Amino acid sequence: MEFLGYPRENGQAGTRNYVGIISNVACSSDPATWIANSVSDCIPYTHRQGCGLIPPDEEVVYRTLISLGKNPNLAAVLVVAPDCADSDPDRIANGIAQSGKPVDVCRIHQEGGVMVAVSKGINIARKMASDASRIKRQPVPICKLRQGVECGGSTPLSGPVTNAAQGTALDFVIENGGSGGFSETTEVIGAEHVIAARAVNAEVREKMLRVVRGCEARLKASGIDILGANPDHQNVADGLSSIEEKALGAIHKGGSTPLTDVVGYGEIPEGKGMFYVDTPGNDLQSLTGLAAAGCNVITYSTEGAAPMGFPFVPVIKLTARRDHFRKYPDILDYLVDVERAITDIRGVGQELFSLILEVASGRKTQSELIGYVYTCDLWTVVPTT
Repeated sequence: MEFLGYPRENGQAGTRNYVGIISNVACSSDPATWIANSVSDCIPYTHRQGCGLIPPDEEVVYRTLISLGKNPNLAAVLVVAPDCADSDPDRIANGIAQSGKPVDVCRIHQEGGVMVAVSKGINIARKMASDASRIKRQPVPICKLRQGVECGGSTPLSGPVTNAAQGTALDFVIENGGSGGFSETTEVIGAEHVIAARAVNAEVREKMLRVVRGCEARLKASGIDILGANPDHQNVADGLSSIEEKALGAIHKGGSTPLTDVVGYGEIPEGKGMFYVDTPGNDLQSLTGLAAAGCNVITYSTEGAAPMGFPFVPVIKLTARRDHFRKYPDILDYLVDVERAITDIRGVGQELFSLILEVASGRKTQSELIGYVYTCDLWTVVPTT
């Protein structure tokens, strides 16, 4: 089984073919966006992190930006950066270059100011985009597909219906040689033992349990009561009573195949199968974690109709709420029939799997069609609920 993807030098394949314009710190986000908006098929990744980070946070930021740049949906990358403080754009560029793709750096101060740097950046991006346009879609095996699985705006329908549909679709991806995984550590607290029980060995099982213990320890050390934020007010109003109930629904995202790896934020899992990424429950930061893990397509269940996509990874939004599917046609891509999901979840998963292959082969998602893809965020070790 195949999809139409963009082959990469390192053997991966993209479902999209963008030039990534990545700001290395928050203060270069505007110039990065100006460059990307000036050249067709360029797309920015911006964030709010800056200089003066403590060493653990600094490591997470560098690691994540490098992994984002390595994502197979980017044919080339331009890093936009100032030349001040502890900013090190070369570290990011050199890390991305290990994937074999073209990488360059646009230095705001060194070029003689913002507008001079932006002008030079546009010329670099234009050449990169021209070269990238020569790469054509071709049939590639599903082993080159990596599905990220996300949920947001959860209700009691999420676990047994939309999350189950995503997890079953993930099973199909893995059964056909691909890989994929899910995240949101704060939202699996209380059910981590169920995920760990699926681990392929004791090492992976312990990593899964350690990730959740670490999350709980950070929350307690900060004096945060997670029950005040997770489930959030919308979750409670829609009928979720506790984090344990939410967790039992969230773990359905991971399907039923064995857990092969557990990685930290910004890390890229190796091999095939189903993996877990340690991220917060914050959807924007979690999406970034999945993209950094190498996911080239993401499915996202949202009974609350969360509107955003992601800069360079297509995000397929699904819901079980017919009223929302009718009301928000420019947000949601797929309606899961509740009765059918309960009686034939494998059939629903097969249908979603077919949609994933269509999107991987070039069909645009609703968020891509309206350009709602620039909202993103990056996580550091400061606890986030």
